[in-house]
Amino acid sequence: MEELEPIRETEQASFCVELMKRLNMQREQGYLCDITLVAKDGKEFKAHRNVLSATSPFFVKLLQSDMKEKKEGVARFDEISAPILDDILEFVYTGSVEINDEQNAKDLIVAADYLLLECLKAFSGRFLEQRLTSLNCISTFYFAEKYKCAELVANSRKFVHDHFASVAESDEFLNLEAKEVESWISSDEISVAAEEDVFKIIQKWFEQNKSERKAKFEELFRHVRLVLVSRDFLLDVVTNELVRESLCCLQKVSDAIKLMTCSSEDALMQSPRRRLTTHAIVACGGKYTFCYLPEQDKWKRLADGLSEDRDKRTQMIKFQDQLYAFTGGSNTERYDPVFDSWASLKSLKLSYTKLAAVVRGQIYAIAVKTSAGKTTIERFDVRLRSWETILLSDKGCRNDPCVVAAGNCLYVLGGKQQRSRECVAKAERFDTVQNEWEEIADMQEKRDCAFGVATQGKIFIAGGRGQWGIVSKTCEVYNISTNEWQFIGSLNVPCFWGSMVCVNGTLYVLGGTRNGYTVESYDPTMNEWTQKTTIPVDEIPEKENRSFKGCALKVSKAALDKLN
Repeated sequence: MEELEPIRETEQASFCVELMKRLNMQREQGYLCDITLVAKDGKEFKAHRNVLSATSPFFVKLLQSDMKEKKEGVARFDEISAPILDDILEFVYTGSVEINDEQNAKDLIVAADYLLLECLKAFSGRFLEQRLTSLNCISTFYFAEKYKCAELVANSRKFVHDHFASVAESDEFLNLEAKEVESWISSDEISVAAEEDVFKIIQKWFEQNKSERKAKFEELFRHVRLVLVSRDFLLDVVTNELVRESLCCLQKVSDAIKLMTCSSEDALMQSPRRRLTTHAIVACGGKYTFCYLPEQDKWKRLADGLSEDRDKRTQMIKFQDQLYAFTGGSNTERYDPVFDSWASLKSLKLSYTKLAAVVRGQIYAIAVKTSAGKTTIERFDVRLRSWETILLSDKGCRNDPCVVAAGNCLYVLGGKQQRSRECVAKAERFDTVQNEWEEIADMQEKRDCAFGVATQGKIFIAGGRGQWGIVSKTCEVYNISTNEWQFIGSLNVPCFWGSMVCVNGTLYVLGGTRNGYTVESYDPTMNEWTQKTTIPVDEIPEKENRSFKGCALKVSKAALDKLN
């Protein structure tokens, strides 16, 4: 052993590095070594028991027990090659090793797993992580899972999720067993352009071996979230040979069609993949359209509308995952959240005296004619592009009531009597299945021009105008099952003709008159409303003082990413 200068490093880290460097030099020269490691091809390597024991509990047990390795001073490793054993000792003494290729990294991980060298597994795993591609990430994930490389498992899984569309084209994926395919396609995290792609991925996997994989089709098909595919695509699915041959698959398609007719978010039991869409609040005022993303607490400006007529009297509804804005005249506009574009719908007219809502996947309207004391329930026939009369009666005949859809019913809440011009607390509902009216408990407060939303078996209503036209900030909730109303916390800013929406289980109020551009959110645990954000009207010319209305909508993340 050559003579060395004393260690002069004063920094702790540098001192430790220099110390291990010198111990490695001693190992390489066989100086003061007290253990011999023998590789499977017979090649011997000298080492120090204390260094090995300090690095791994495997060596602690091996060298401190009554095993023959302790007595003989020789440890044989019949499954570890000489180059790998040399690399392991290099890492043990220096904390680093040169890895040449992916196979070298995998061999090190296998040996490190046996020797309980977790740090070497992580070190080699990072080498593999840097070389992940759509062609090798699947095998890398299962390799990492087999040898308990926690960091590599997490990162390779994320890579598969992030690039799932291309990964599903690879031979590695197409050769997976059905259970493995099922574990991937059932995940919320996979990144695909649309839910339809999941069905196409299953089809391609099936085509690789039709005879053996046919029995597994039903198990995989149940993970396609059919309520989230387009109606046209669903028709294509029904005609698929494998689907037609399975009663289970056909029933699943039938259930999806029924769910698609539900207007309430609560009825959609299948949520979209987290990467496809995000829940948002779309606010419209004049020609301007903005989108608020509660999860990010950010606003985005969407495409301008086709008309500047949108104001406090504008009605906005979500129908078939698109937004409809009725301005009271001959102009109705439809917003497509996938393409961020507006289109004019001349066939779907709605005057201010008609109040619209979506029930069981169909657009209903209550046409109020107070001068005649009559109310007409109408339904829009999408196929014929026209309104059809469902029922003419004297029920719900009031000016400016709040109309909310819940379950099978249209709820007509409050409003103003034609003759007395007084606000009322009266509440009724129209059952669209039985085609009949029913009175329910009166609200706690008389109000017209109020606004509300239904969620989780309850109807929330806020604001409006009370006696002598005083603008209200009170709020109340109706429990559908118990037929009872009760007050909840009041708004901070009085408002009428506003909008209340429910996004991700949270209530928001925005727009209307007197509210300005404030957006408030409701905290049920504290029973209070707080200012959440403000509509970014700084993007609107100052002279254009606009009243906004809002609606909850699922917006394509891909479309949002293209916006500033």
